[in-house]
Amino acid sequence: MQHLFWLVDGQIAGRSGPNKDPWDLLELKAAGIDAIISVNHGEDCIEAELTGAGLDYLCVPFSRNIPPKPEDLDYCVEQVPKALAFIRECEAQDKTVLIHCRSGKDRTGLIMAYYLMDNGAAPLHAVSQVRAVRDIAFSAEGWDQFAFDVLYALQD
Repeated sequence: MQHLFWLVDGQIAGRSGPNKDPWDLLELKAAGIDAIISVNHGEDCIEAELTGAGLDYLCVPFSRNIPPKPEDLDYCVEQVPKALAFIRECEAQDKTVLIHCRSGKDRTGLIMAYYLMDNGAAPLHAVSQVRAVRDIAFSAEGWDQFAFDVLYALQD
């Protein structure tokens, strides 16, 4: 499926959002996606359409600033665990999760890296694993360092 990439095959996927690359909900469902989490502000995601297609949905927005602003650190440190909680709830129900933001690279990469950290990876290793499946991850101005700032803050 175009634009879809897997962090954990059959469990955790990433993709650009429908506000950049339109998606077909039935195609996503047929690809095995059971739940979608927007880590942008859910632009072009209509919850009624998502749930009508049989998909669980949650929007937990992260900072959209490029480069990130100083206040974005506290905001993301607060938001990222909420996104992980949704992913863990889906996992407990054996549901495959699609994570997206606009481009599927910085905010999507951040929650993916935190997911890996929650599974025992060190921040550097987690970021490397995300980049291995999405080579453009953390490429927006300032997001490389910002991702580490958030991940290290969450590690404490």
